[in-house]
Amino acid sequence: MADSRRSALLSGVFSTATSAAFFVSGVVGLPLPLYLPLSRRWIWGTAAPELSMDYFGRSLFALTVGAFATLVAWGLLHLFRRWTPTARVLRLGLAYAITALLLCASLFAYKLYGREPIPIELPGESGSDPGPMKSQ
Repeated sequence: MADSRRSALLSGVFSTATSAAFFVSGVVGLPLPLYLPLSRRWIWGTAAPELSMDYFGRSLFALTVGAFATLVAWGLLHLFRRWTPTARVLRLGLAYAITALLLCASLFAYKLYGREPIPIELPGESGSDPGPMKSQ
């Protein structure tokens, strides 16, 4: 029973730390790996000179932070072997995990809701507007 409680606590730590790191990477301009699909390359930075995809860099950052926090929590649980998480501690860990997940999801929903599309010029497009297509 003690091992299942420790596993539940560690999964709560991992979930909370991952969600919180993903949230922080969206709020604070942290340098992350960005993929530039038009030029098919990766860069490291906070903003890209062209169309970029930052989800993969944010996810990698969040998973790394979550794994590190879980490793630290596992080390502490290993150090204090006699301590077993109570049901109250597990409920609190679950509440933290759910709160962090909802905070992260609501932040990105808010950011995406207010975003207006900005047209960019794709490679191979000419500078002139060809006008409406004529049907034949």
